[in-house]
Order: sequence, then C-alpha cells, then structure tokens
Amino acid sequence: MKRNNITQYLIPLLLLLLAACGKEEKIKDTPILGLGGDTWVSGPIDDWLKKEFLDPYNIEVKYRWDPYELNYVKSIVPIREEKIQPSMSSVREIWIKPYVKVAGESFIKKYAPKQFVLAGSAEWNNDGTIVLGQAEGGRKIVLLLLNEFDPKDRPQVERMLHTMHHEFAHILHQTKLYPLEWKALNPEWYTATWFNNTDEIAHQQGLISAYAKANADEDFVETVSFLLVYGQAHFDSVVNKENVPTKAKAILRKKESMVVDYFTKQYQIDFRALQRETQSALAAFLAE
Repeated sequence: MKRNNITQYLIPLLLLLLAACGKEEKIKDTPILGLGGDTWVSGPIDDWLKKEFLDPYNIEVKYRWDPYELNYVKSIVPIREEKIQPSMSSVREIWIKPYVKVAGESFIKKYAPKQFVLAGSAEWNNDGTIVLGQAEGGRKIVLLLLNEFDPKDRPQVERMLHTMHHEFAHILHQTKLYPLEWKALNPEWYTATWFNNTDEIAHQQGLISAYAKANADEDFVETVSFLLVYGQAHFDSVVNKENVPTKAKAILRKKESMVVDYFTKQYQIDFRALQRETQSALAAFLAE
C-alpha cells in the first residue's frame, strides 16, 4: 500500500522533469556593460590619447565613466571632457618626458603603469582627508580632482604633478625597495592620524610634509615628489628654517641623499638631472 502511494507521486514528477528538460532556453546575445557591451564612437580625444600614450608607451587612458575602476562606495564624478587633454598634457610633459630624457624610453615602457584612470572629483575619507591619486600594483594609476585642473595655475599644476610623481615613486619602490635604513631614521613620528599635523610640525620632526608622517613608504615617495616637483630651492628652504632643529635638518639631508643614491643604484638614473629636467619642463609647461 505504501509503495503504491510513492509510485503514484513519482510518475507525475518524472513527467514534469522530462518536460522541463525538453525546453530550450535561448541564451541572450546582448553583451553586458563592462563585458563587451560598451560602445562609443572614437573621437579626437581618443585619437590624441592613442597617439601620445598608447602607441608610444602602451599606456591606456580611461576617462569614460566606469565605477568599477574607482572606489564605488565613494561619491566620485566623471572628468569633464575639456579637462582630459590639459591634464594628460601635463603628465606627458612634466612626468614622461623628463624621465625619457634622463632614463630613456625603455625605462618608461618597462616601469610606467599600463593604465591611467581619470576622474573629476576627489575621494573623500571619513576623517576629512581626500585622496588625489592611487597606484595599484604597478599596473594602474588613478588621478582624481581633475575637474579643477587649470594648466595656467602653478599651484594646481604642481598639485597634480605632485600626485603623479608620488604615485609613480610608489611603483618604483614596490619594484625595488628603498634601503631599510630609511625606516629607522625617525619612526617615532609615523602615525595613522597624520592629518592632525601640519607641514610645519612635520618639518621640525625631519619629514617633508604632514602626509609623510603616515608611514615610511609615504615618507619616501613624498620626499621624491617634493624634490622633483617643488625643486631643490624649496627643499633647501625647508631644511634651512630657523625653527627646524639641527637633528631634523640632518635627517632631511640624509633622506635627500638616500633618494639620490636609490635612483642611481637601483635604476641607474641621475636624480639631479631628473630634478633639473622636471623643473625645466614645469616652467615650460606653465609658460605655454
């Protein structure tokens, strides 16, 4: 009796399964956005980016909105089209060309990130600080706050190039580590709450900026970036401040020397020549 009841229910179930297997599901052939479904007509900006970055250096520049290339939990806006060429012109003139002139095209082709991602606004953190750029594993650099970029405004050009040189220095030290001795120069001043400090306080502790207090890696790349973008005269003026203690002065000079040695020993680059070329390129760009 029990077996008969089970059979009574199994037969209809099997018939339903067979009917279901007999149906053919049509697979959608429409590409998904981000996986081949993005289409647009290539325009003059795309042609210019291809000519200046993709063809000579195999660097892709993404400016069309793609939230998955950015921190999608943050409120970030796309870059305005009229800001793309001025921003990337400064990258070409004040970052790529000085390196090419001093280190050669092969250096840029080997170590430059293969992708730039551009966005119009900064990324705001909960502590009130902002992110202006990011380097990801030597493969990609994200440049933010480009909607405010003005190629005639020196502070804005310096800020953007400071971000660029800062992030590229991250790629360099992640590829070939700076001397461990750096981390022992003044580790007592590194802090996660660096944003509660000022540049003035950092100078008195032997660091070039408040952000350099975040950790040894940021200290290193900030020192590289300040020496290249703001120049030797600016660095000297920091070291020579009357309120900077003798010990802090010595630490700043030691860091400067270690940066020069690092570029020479690890990458066979004359850092002083690179510094001069960067300053010359910056002056020429602003004069255009």
